Amino acid sequence: MRASVLFEQGKPLSVEDVELEAPRAGEVLVRMTASGVCHSCLHAADGSWQGVPVPIVLGDEGAGVVEARRPGRGRAQRRTTT
Repeated sequence: MRASVLFEQGKPLSVEDVELEAPRAGEVLVRMTASGVCHSCLHAADGSWQGVPVPIVLGDEGAGVVEARRPGRGRAQRRTTT
């Protein structure tokens, strides 16, 4: 997958090919179709927030399609108590 990666605060982002692990139990794999950068990402990138762990992929506000899921992750179920 291609992602915008921050290697150093205050420096330009780098578009990199990154590899993801397969989903683990209870996780899903989502093919991102759109992604946005929120103000939190901008603070991380420009150095306003200190101590941000790098490298880090920015653009956490997104939309996509579930491609795969592992056992342990089901549809939301309504819980009732008796």
